[in-house]
Amino acid sequence: MIQLATLGVTPIVVEEGLKKSIPEKLYIIHTKNEETYKFETEAKRLKKKIETHYKVPTILVKVDAFDMDKIIKSILNIIFQERKKNSSLLKTDFAINITGGTKLMVSAATTAAFLAGTRVYYVMEASKHRGDDLVKELPMPVRPEDDNRGNTSRTTAIVLQKIKKLGKCTNAILLDEVRKDRRLKKNQRIEYSLKKLLENNLITITLGWDTGKRGKKTGKPIMDFKKRTIQLTPSGEYYVEYPGLLGSIV
Repeated sequence: MIQLATLGVTPIVVEEGLKKSIPEKLYIIHTKNEETYKFETEAKRLKKKIETHYKVPTILVKVDAFDMDKIIKSILNIIFQERKKNSSLLKTDFAINITGGTKLMVSAATTAAFLAGTRVYYVMEASKHRGDDLVKELPMPVRPEDDNRGNTSRTTAIVLQKIKKLGKCTNAILLDEVRKDRRLKKNQRIEYSLKKLLENNLITITLGWDTGKRGKKTGKPIMDFKKRTIQLTPSGEYYVEYPGLLGSIV
């Protein structure tokens, strides 16, 4: 089992999280030193202690405490890379201790855990908790495994990749790009895929397309309202960047 833990002003919760089950490897997600607390310095001290006392290889990952997107991506990337190195690792072989850090860090770690389908730990405060087991595993919804065997799921994943490549696109631009892909049939349709991506909040489709021109009097972009603009949401970005990790699009 590989554990990830967010570090805040109470580093003891990281150690307590290890007691649930000693992991093969630990990642400590921490932020930079501040006047009020030396987070990076504490992370280095904790790494040394854990490797000495618990014999657990520990890797430090520095993040911006207030950049949710980068925190989520940092955590997903750790899980993605570990599974890439060891294909036998299951999603349930990862656990995220969300106890420490800012509220935003905790929210980001919980979101990453949900997206990746990992286990989640929370360390209870000893003075307010009855019982010996301070580490509680939180219930998380089960997410489907990747399903590249299904043609519909595969096509939808490819359409998502094309939207990522194009950045912003119209239906016609996207369809032209999709039909160039030799993995798909020559006259491939995309309506169903767009519907599923929209339902899963992986893309947005808004009325109007920026023509790239500006009005001479107003200086504002000239929009073509006969077309619609398609682009990825933040969740869509995660799905594209970590294929096979976040499950199939159903």
